[in-house]
Amino acid sequence: MLLSKRKPHRKRSSTGCRTCRLRRIKCDEAPDACTNCVSTGRTCDGYEAHRLPRACGPQYKQLKRAVAVAHPALTQVAFGLQWAVTSDEGRCLSFFQHQSVQNMVGFYDSSLWHRLILRLSYTEPAVYHAAIALGAINNAQDKNKVVRPGQKLQSIWYWFGLEQAGRSISLLNKRHFSQDPQFQEVVLVCCLLFIACEMLCGNYDNACAHVQGGLQVLQKLNIRRKISGEFISPVDPCIVETFLQLQAQSVFYGTGVHFHVDSDLVSVHPYEDYLGTFQRLQDARRVCDPLLNTGWPFAARSWKLSEAEIMADYAILHQEQLFLLSSMSRFLCRLDWLTRQSYSQLSDKEQRETDMTTVNCFALNFALKTSLLSRNTPLSPELAQESEDLVSLTESAIQKLRDYPIITLDSPIVPALYNAAARTPDYSVRVKAITLMRVWQHVEGFANTALVADILEEGLKIALRKLRREMIATSCALPTGLMFVPATDGQTFVRIGYKMFGAEHEQWLSLEKSPALFDALPFIQSASQWSCLRSLGIVKSAGA
Repeated sequence: MLLSKRKPHRKRSSTGCRTCRLRRIKCDEAPDACTNCVSTGRTCDGYEAHRLPRACGPQYKQLKRAVAVAHPALTQVAFGLQWAVTSDEGRCLSFFQHQSVQNMVGFYDSSLWHRLILRLSYTEPAVYHAAIALGAINNAQDKNKVVRPGQKLQSIWYWFGLEQAGRSISLLNKRHFSQDPQFQEVVLVCCLLFIACEMLCGNYDNACAHVQGGLQVLQKLNIRRKISGEFISPVDPCIVETFLQLQAQSVFYGTGVHFHVDSDLVSVHPYEDYLGTFQRLQDARRVCDPLLNTGWPFAARSWKLSEAEIMADYAILHQEQLFLLSSMSRFLCRLDWLTRQSYSQLSDKEQRETDMTTVNCFALNFALKTSLLSRNTPLSPELAQESEDLVSLTESAIQKLRDYPIITLDSPIVPALYNAAARTPDYSVRVKAITLMRVWQHVEGFANTALVADILEEGLKIALRKLRREMIATSCALPTGLMFVPATDGQTFVRIGYKMFGAEHEQWLSLEKSPALFDALPFIQSASQWSCLRSLGIVKSAGA
């Protein structure tokens, strides 16, 4: 029996240019382009400035086990790469597949991540590098929890992710004048991946720029939504839907409305025609999305207006408000009827989707009702109770989702808590909403819970400082459950009692400005245009 001669083992190159590392040969690391590549007529792909630490330890073993029992769709595509992959890229791609994709799917079942983005990451180099960037940054962020703007990320995974994002952008620029009909879809998918990367890093201005860039591409495609909810679009409908949702979020953070597909549908067609397609709870999100994508921008625009500006255009604004409220009321009636009929028959996933849709719709309904009201006038008892009910509804949803991934592009929880806390006259409800947001600790698209909780807390402090001045001037009685306590160093603290998750709690709060918020604001160029900062009077306090 003949024994085959074993090939000599070649040690994998751990330094040098990317091409030599893929060939597993020693690189001479000559400047600009290595001699190995030039002498053999190969393209030298350059040197990676950052290399990942060795893959070892319990976390890596856990990830390997997860890869071994991967999602079937992921397993099939895992062998479909059309180019060589470095070990570092392979690790980040694996993290993207088995962690980031599962996270980004969000609260609703979507084909965007499991089907489209995953497929393109194996066929389009620009999407491939953008996906690796998200996998690397997600890995770095996963260890540091929610990141505030300006917070430095020193992890090597973060720097490797930035390098990969740069490779993706370089590849897109090379195809700038491409006539390939799929190129627009590639650009839009890369935009979505870059948005996720920027939001994980707390870079709001960059994320807004990517959203606006994507919307500009979509504007040129003559996209329309049919009364059935389907899109007439040359690009995948799930891309269009995601950008419409991101537009509805980003308008609160300084962008405008550039893409009017849903507002055109809601304003042109009788809502009853569209509501008639709502026959099952599983269709709830599809039916309410055009209303959400139209109503939230209206609320954001109203919050930025001064009372004088609202009064100057009140007739037009009020007419638009009533139209949106009427449509939302009809939708909520239909949702309530279907929930009572068939909620118990839904799967856990379908119940979760229904819960999130319900929270989001009640949040918008409350935001629309209060959008044109004076902030100097207390809410009516009915609206005050509605704000408390909204916090309780969100609390119940959070209890069901405690172990949910830390990032998603969907944003139902934070808007609900923010709207209730920003307008309720009850200080205990405000503290409860802020605490729930800190417990939730997620990045929901543009809604970073750490930052939004800081904003709400500073708005609460502004209201409490005003209340204390009034108390000193008039000796008025304090609301139940609230007590001011002076400290020996000249600071003043306030104790606020509240009830959460069935137990009594109390929050001790200094009336000094929140350092975390005011440290973050200089890193947000668009802060002066944020609806939440302007409506709560914080921008003025920050000098923005």
